[in-house]
Amino acid sequence: MKVAVIEDSHFMRSVTAMTLKRLLPAAEVLEFADAGEALLALKKVTPELITLDLLMPGIGGLEFLRRIKRRKLQTRVIVITADVQPAVRRRCIAAGAHAFVEKPISLAKLRAALGSDSPPS
Repeated sequence: MKVAVIEDSHFMRSVTAMTLKRLLPAAEVLEFADAGEALLALKKVTPELITLDLLMPGIGGLEFLRRIKRRKLQTRVIVITADVQPAVRRRCIAAGAHAFVEKPISLAKLRAALGSDSPPS
């Protein structure tokens, strides 16, 4: 299984990748510092799961969601963000997010999001 972590903060990217490796030991975790870099990589590889920060320089997380939805990628996306406003959550779900995790992440929060088969309401 391939998993992509898209997060501009090196620290948060590392924490997310390490947490995913604990939950999915067989997964190959790909790390991207920005959404533009990830979009280029998605032309060559399609991960089964993406974790996505919303607030990033350049292409933000919401725009990234819209772009991969237009490409019709069958990739599950978990949004990980400090912005927990209900309107933001609704926009993410409408754009194709499958789960929404509030920062700071924890093993329990990420495990719950991975077990979620449908978008949060």
